[in-house]
Amino acid sequence: MKKTRKWNFAFLPVVIVSTIASISVSNTYAETFPNEFPSQPLSCLLEPSFDVELSSEVQGVIKEMNVQRGDTVKKGQVVMELKSTVETAAVNTVQARLEFATRKVKRNAELFKKNLISDNEQDEMLTEQRLAAYQLKEARVRLAQRKTRSPISGVVIERIKDPGEFVDETPFLRVATLNPMHAEIVLPAELYGSVSKGEKVSLTPIGTQQPYEGTVKIIDPIIDAASNTFAVTVSLSNDKGDLSAGVRCQADFTSK
Repeated sequence: MKKTRKWNFAFLPVVIVSTIASISVSNTYAETFPNEFPSQPLSCLLEPSFDVELSSEVQGVIKEMNVQRGDTVKKGQVVMELKSTVETAAVNTVQARLEFATRKVKRNAELFKKNLISDNEQDEMLTEQRLAAYQLKEARVRLAQRKTRSPISGVVIERIKDPGEFVDETPFLRVATLNPMHAEIVLPAELYGSVSKGEKVSLTPIGTQQPYEGTVKIIDPIIDAASNTFAVTVSLSNDKGDLSAGVRCQADFTSK
């Protein structure tokens, strides 16, 4: 005898109600406070606007380290020099060769005008002069690579190598720009589109009562699916140098 399977639909209303409630809760913030910022300040962290680790273009032994931890450096400033005895000698050798080739061309200029030397001989002398000029340029580039210049203006926050040590592509110095400073603020996804670049934000470092005015510089174009948030980077002036990286702060968007 075939058994008839019976279905109990008594629990379906409970499931439906529970599902609707779950959806309602997940959308409560967006529906109740559309494009509205929290009344309480949001947590943020002050960071350097740039933080770079410097490495050498070429391998070698450090001759001089021109900066210490805490020193201020300018963009383009030489911060490290490698031993360059061989490269310096190469520049001097090619320089002498170029000077000789130049004198040779000048001495034979009158002879060429009087057709006392052939076009081929004149071409050979000019080619030697031109090649010596290219070789001198190359030798000077190799010599310049023995010096490392800072790509940014900032403060030395870590000195990894010392004179006499060997360096390669691994970092030997770390430089950070503390003016301007950056502050990263994490916002809920419901507020995406409510912040615009160039917008003013009030930032107050923890432990102080003095607010600083910052400007929104970067808005992440992608929302983090795991946390349902996105990040905003605010730039603020540190001309007086009274702000330190690593300090937590509070960002106030209540003006919106």
